[in-house]
Amino acid sequence: MYAVGEFLCFRDGELSRCRDRVAVEEDFELWLNGSKAASFTCTPSDLEDLVYGYLAERGYRPRSARISVSGNRLSVEAELEKVSFARSAVRFRAEHVLRAVEALAELGTGFKETGALHGALSFNEEGEVLFHVEDISRHCAVDKLIGRLVRSGGDPGRVGFALSCRLTRSIVEKLSSVGAPLVASKAAPTLQGIRLAEEAGVTLVGFARGRKFNVYAHPERILL
Repeated sequence: MYAVGEFLCFRDGELSRCRDRVAVEEDFELWLNGSKAASFTCTPSDLEDLVYGYLAERGYRPRSARISVSGNRLSVEAELEKVSFARSAVRFRAEHVLRAVEALAELGTGFKETGALHGALSFNEEGEVLFHVEDISRHCAVDKLIGRLVRSGGDPGRVGFALSCRLTRSIVEKLSSVGAPLVASKAAPTLQGIRLAEEAGVTLVGFARGRKFNVYAHPERILL
């Protein structure tokens, strides 16, 4: 989601009026069954996916949910059930991992328009892209991707995840909480992200660019 405005652009030594597309971000408060649960700054779209992802990362799935938005208040009335996500022994071909990361650029229309959005997608062991999302926040992009996968009846423990952002501890923690077996990015990991991946059993792939990548944790899931 973006807005179009008129700005000043510097070109060939001169300032002139130009039109540009700018990403939109909004603040939301999540209220769950009458109690404030969280706050987000995110792209104001796919908010139901955001809710489902937030709940899944905390071990819950709605049996039924009524989600409404009033201004910046995201209200959820839901009957929740506990759920646990198991990390499977699925393996992924190296070429499919590279292709998934490349697909972020191909599918990232919001980034192409604004240069300001993070991308996240899930792919299966055959290398097929299942879902793709973009958001101004890398954390909310991951939340929305997990939520869309769970809402569709998919199993996060049987798919790979490709991201455009750094693989920090907080990002790895989100995906590890739903049993993600493999997380790949064109960007770098942090030491804390690597340590968490090692402890949790997540295959962590960074610097996936062109025809190469680095594997920082659990290489046994990579097939040549």
